[in-house]
Amino acid sequence: MADRILLVEDDRNTLEGLAEILSQEGYDVTKCLDGRSAVNEIKANSFNVILTDLLLPDFDGLELAKKAWNEQNDVMVVMMTAFGSVKHAVNAMKRGIYDYLTKPIDIDELLIVIAKAINEQKLRNENIALKDKITQKYHYDNIIGTSGKMQEVFRKVSKIAGSDATILIRGESGTGKELIARAIHYNSPRKNKELMEINCSSIPETLLESELFGHEKGAFTGAHKMNKGKFEIADGGTIFLDEIGDLSSGVQVKLLRFLQEKKFNRVGGNDFISVNVRLIAATNANLEELMHEGKFREDLYYRLNVIPIFLPPLRERPEDIGPLIEYFVGKFAKKNNKTIRGLHSSALEICRNYHWPGNVRELENALENAVVMAEGEWIQSDDLPFYIKTRSSDSPLPDFAHLDGLTYKEQLEYAEKLIIRKALEENNGNKTHAAKKLGFSIRTMRNKTKKYGI
Repeated sequence: MADRILLVEDDRNTLEGLAEILSQEGYDVTKCLDGRSAVNEIKANSFNVILTDLLLPDFDGLELAKKAWNEQNDVMVVMMTAFGSVKHAVNAMKRGIYDYLTKPIDIDELLIVIAKAINEQKLRNENIALKDKITQKYHYDNIIGTSGKMQEVFRKVSKIAGSDATILIRGESGTGKELIARAIHYNSPRKNKELMEINCSSIPETLLESELFGHEKGAFTGAHKMNKGKFEIADGGTIFLDEIGDLSSGVQVKLLRFLQEKKFNRVGGNDFISVNVRLIAATNANLEELMHEGKFREDLYYRLNVIPIFLPPLRERPEDIGPLIEYFVGKFAKKNNKTIRGLHSSALEICRNYHWPGNVRELENALENAVVMAEGEWIQSDDLPFYIKTRSSDSPLPDFAHLDGLTYKEQLEYAEKLIIRKALEENNGNKTHAAKKLGFSIRTMRNKTKKYGI
């Protein structure tokens, strides 16, 4: 459908001439000789742009704009007048007029202004629509999701939050497993107690047992005093164990005993300690494959998998990309004290076509980068990270001949990101195993995956 323009001009020759030019450009033009007939048209039809003379036979163009906005608040108004002056222009712009042209009209300038006005109207409406989605039911404790898959997750979280059942959250890296764990805890009767979050892959294997269950004085070299573990500190609350697939066999045994008996003993201790703790576990690893390989206990798997929750990757819920963009742009604009109204249509198209292998975390990092880089009110495609612009959802990985316009540093980072992602894919998302293959420490691996949004 052609974009619609309401042309209001009391000089019939000018009216017919401009209407002919605009029609030739593909616009659907409605003509009026005065303000009253223009108002009647606005009441009966919707328009993208009103192009009106400032001085009309019955009332001026500013009054017409006011009446138009009462009927259609998103219509863009462009003013024409032979009495152009800085005073008139400033007054019109202050009252919401999109642009101001002086007669005789420069046709090239007019066509540019009309095209820009229509584009901005569409951007405004799209951003308003996204904001409406976010303010409706499509979020759960700051987790954004308009898709049916995420709505199902939200419904499940609402059902299980009040129980004490053990929960296993599955999903790729960056899908927001920790946010779901927090939502469960803070919507449960335990919300006023501790939520202890532990990433099992970020703590050395030799220290993880002590971190979780504590240790007695003298239990090992450097244990100069008794320390309580996370399970003891979280008594009455919730423990969230992320990257559960990276647990060593010894810690798996101790965790299984806790789930069976609700008690444990500190490292180096003999006395059993009973605590009331709810366990939520999460992983991006294939636990079934790890069980088959003998790396994960089958009995522990079934103890953890009482209530499973699967978080879909972002590529399987593309309808969530728009609301997530709106949310993150607002978040980072506020953080950086910038006025950002949204993404230009070209940047939005790139984001929608990109496959987001790093999921929501990658999208969040990309938009923080874009907000910082943006110089105007709209994020342009050039403000997006370079790697998003060089790969679409259905294109193969580019070779470096396509990256000649990038600095050596950018090319190096791009190559590193691809290699890290390949290592993770070959190791089923296990960061510990991938880090060993790459020659990284697990700390370095975590820092790099966070940097690249993987």
